[in-house]
Amino acid sequence: MQQLITNYSAFNLWANQKIVEWLGALDAATLQAEVQSSFTSIDFTLQHMLRTERFWLAFISGGDVQGFDWSVRTANPAITMQQLLEKSEELKSVFSNYTSQQLIEVLHLNMPWANNALPRYEYIMHVINHSTYHRGQIVTIARMLGINDGIPATDYNIYNCR
Repeated sequence: MQQLITNYSAFNLWANQKIVEWLGALDAATLQAEVQSSFTSIDFTLQHMLRTERFWLAFISGGDVQGFDWSVRTANPAITMQQLLEKSEELKSVFSNYTSQQLIEVLHLNMPWANNALPRYEYIMHVINHSTYHRGQIVTIARMLGINDGIPATDYNIYNCR
């Protein structure tokens, strides 16, 4: 299980690096262009990914998340993307260092939007899956904006073919 968590954590960082590298070639106006999606722009989707990685890292690491600050809103997609990469690097570092015993430890989440108890490894898999989901949304939003060139493949299988 340790190897799986280590590999998936590295995959999450790699995939976010691929997306950020691709998006970094686009201008801020494009990243902030509004579309009809679950988040109204690529920028807001990136901000959501960053907030979520921050939250889950704090929770999984045993931090107090009751007063968690969900704000990002830098109004600067380049800063958001850099912070997302930094947080993904931190996830990789922290998650890769859990022992087998720590990975199966049951954590209790008590938030207004979710109340459950799962092993630490399931929460880790959740946050990585969550980022995968939103990377797919970013590609869809880009295509809605007419951007079809340079879209990176960020599939877990592609990661393992490097």
